[in-house]
Amino acid sequence: MKREPILITYKLKFEGGDADRHQLEAYPAAQSLEGIIWALSITLNYGVTGKIRQRGDLSRACKVYISPPKRGSVLYELNILVQDNAFISLVLGGWAINTATPYINALIGYVFNSALGVAKVIPARATKYFKKLNEEDLQKVVHRIEPPLTRGHAAIGKTATTVSLRAKNTDLVLMDAGTKSYLEARLKDDFYYLDANVTSFNVLTGNGRLYHPDEDSTVAFSLSPDPFAGTKNILIESMKQYSAGRCGIVRMTTQRVETKEGRLKKLIVASAEEIPQSDWEDGVDPLRSKR
Repeated sequence: MKREPILITYKLKFEGGDADRHQLEAYPAAQSLEGIIWALSITLNYGVTGKIRQRGDLSRACKVYISPPKRGSVLYELNILVQDNAFISLVLGGWAINTATPYINALIGYVFNSALGVAKVIPARATKYFKKLNEEDLQKVVHRIEPPLTRGHAAIGKTATTVSLRAKNTDLVLMDAGTKSYLEARLKDDFYYLDANVTSFNVLTGNGRLYHPDEDSTVAFSLSPDPFAGTKNILIESMKQYSAGRCGIVRMTTQRVETKEGRLKKLIVASAEEIPQSDWEDGVDPLRSKR
């Protein structure tokens, strides 16, 4: 039996600059709208169907509609129509607005804020749904919405100072000069050594995460286009040792991708090797010793 689709409404609000006079400069505003809605469509397509798309036709199981702007700075209403299908029913364990809405809200907030470099805690109501999602797929979605989200910032600094996305009772996303700078981060020329452990690594994409001791957190990394021979094997070994309860620390040659303010966005790994025995502290193997 085909079940009724679910409609979820969001508010997209431009504030500051021209927006406070209830108008926007047309071209940057149009770029922002296109970028945000395309990022939203990619995110929803994954959340509803489990499929990751970057271009071409998206599933008809989720559609984004936009209403004319309203006064109050500049406010657009986005209506998302979600159709029942096998993937989202499996994730939700059923089909109802009181399960679909917190899941979709949490997904948008997590994916968008991850792409914007903003820490985001998954709401308790949605944790059980996220356990059914593939973490590598989630990170692919985060990576793929970065270009449209960069376009989504076109209005910021030109005709508005902030753009926010809000659900009925929840602030999901805030875009401002800081998030714009994060998306526009550039690769630094300098190479430097980093002794760290890999927490995740996808051999096919060359993307992963490592624990950065100076940042005291995990950070994203990507392999350089032409890494030194054996680098992938060392990264895999680091991840395996860490997963087995050992330190998993190896030595990497890296470059920083950072904002103009010096904030780290990700690392590019050119090479990785085991730390030479002469550099072990107190004769302890940093790769294979227990944590």
